[in-house]
Amino acid sequence: MRRAGIFFQPKERRSITILRRVVVIVVFVIVALWSRGMFAAPQAEAAMEAARSVRIYTEDFAPFNYTTDTGLTGAGADVVREMARRLGHYGKFDILPWKRALQIVDDTPGTAVFSMVRTAEREPEYKWVGPIIVTRGWLYKMTDSDLDIRGLEDARKVAAIGVQAGGAAERILHEKGFKNLASLYTPGNALQLLASDRIDLWEASDLVMEHQRRKFEIDPSEIEPVIGLGTYELYLAFSPQTPDFVVAPWQRVLDELRGDGTFAEIGRKYGVIIPSEEAEVLSDGDINLMTR
Repeated sequence: MRRAGIFFQPKERRSITILRRVVVIVVFVIVALWSRGMFAAPQAEAAMEAARSVRIYTEDFAPFNYTTDTGLTGAGADVVREMARRLGHYGKFDILPWKRALQIVDDTPGTAVFSMVRTAEREPEYKWVGPIIVTRGWLYKMTDSDLDIRGLEDARKVAAIGVQAGGAAERILHEKGFKNLASLYTPGNALQLLASDRIDLWEASDLVMEHQRRKFEIDPSEIEPVIGLGTYELYLAFSPQTPDFVVAPWQRVLDELRGDGTFAEIGRKYGVIIPSEEAEVLSDGDINLMTR
């Protein structure tokens, strides 16, 4: 005698087994279609919407990105602005002190900051789009100087080398044993210090030098690079919590700028190295101060 309860006849059992198999197959097919991009359109649109909504920060630091009477300008600013325009970016760029901008981006998903030097220490801390600027670093002297500088050993013997306070070159030269570094907390007038013999050599990128040369109306023949310190790359850096699918469209439009010549046009405007070209690395021995 069978106990009371639900009892399935063999035919009913077979039906339920078949139903279960159908459900498993349907789920499998949905997953497969999703992974193969059958639902890519909604996904892609959501990614683009998120990319357009990224909050972007920068600082006032000539000549990479700085404010004028007409608004934000500079080599980095022009590149990122054109990237944003092509993406249909919704917002504007917020200009903050550098440390404050980094605090926000470090802690907030969907944010980014430019123009940031990409270093080995920073590599895991951000998601990188770029480079948006590549520039060479040099030690400069005035052409009429009596100094005979042929290498870093000669540079060690001068009275003062002007370097940006807190910059990569200051740190690395210090680690290399340089005792004659003059830390410049207001490096925007460094070329004037060099021209007035208050420093003997000046460490700067070619882009910074050219900006100050024009600003202070110094003829190109009056200043010369004496030691090449290599290259460094500046990027648009996204918060580490920002999903890759949000970051990827920004790199894609940057690649488009390179491909259609817009990037080179912006670079020529400011006299910078075009990242799509292979940048020459100039160094003294094993020192390449400005690279990662």
